[in-house]
Amino acid sequence: MCKLSDFDSLSMGSLHRSYIETELKIWHEAYLPVGKTVLDVGAGCGETAFFYLNHGAKHVICVEPPGEALQMLKKNFGGDSRVTVVESSVDMIKSDIEGAELDAVFEIHFPVKFKKIAEGSDPHASIWRISKK
Repeated sequence: MCKLSDFDSLSMGSLHRSYIETELKIWHEAYLPVGKTVLDVGAGCGETAFFYLNHGAKHVICVEPPGEALQMLKKNFGGDSRVTVVESSVDMIKSDIEGAELDAVFEIHFPVKFKKIAEGSDPHASIWRISKK
């Protein structure tokens, strides 16, 4: 288990520092065990990438739109071969990776509802839309 002081080496703003201070306990409960490869959409400055790597991930793909957090992410992990930084905004997420979605964790920062919108061709496949409540 990591602790707050483990993150001291990261370049980060006060917002991302506050996430670690308030959510680290939750991360240990919700994000473990960590898979070999993690897709971190909304990676911020890389605080969760750091968490994943320190808990067994071999590779983290970080997606972050242009801005201050992206610059810190690049500073923190730009030379680390275990991290791929993708500079992009994401407007839609599709995940269909042959069962790798099992045990996936979705962190959402606003009240949501899930609506089933279609059945897939496979009897176990379905399509859901997440929207604000």
